[in-house]
Amino acid sequence: MSLAELITLVNNLSQSDKLSLFKLLATQIPDAELQVIFSASEYPIWSPYDATEAANILMQMIQDGQEASTHA
Repeated sequence: MSLAELITLVNNLSQSDKLSLFKLLATQIPDAELQVIFSASEYPIWSPYDATEAANILMQMIQDGQEASTHA
């Protein structure tokens, strides 16, 4: 059976059957491989915490937009 055929069959399963299949497949994968798959790299993300300059720019843009709409 090809993977494409299997995907079609899996798509037709109920949610609970899909979950059961997922659990079954997860038990078939050795722990070492799971660690490689799920070892998340860390990526820095921007946070608005202490972003006062950005907040001031946004506030100015909002005020400019309100002034423009009242003068129109």
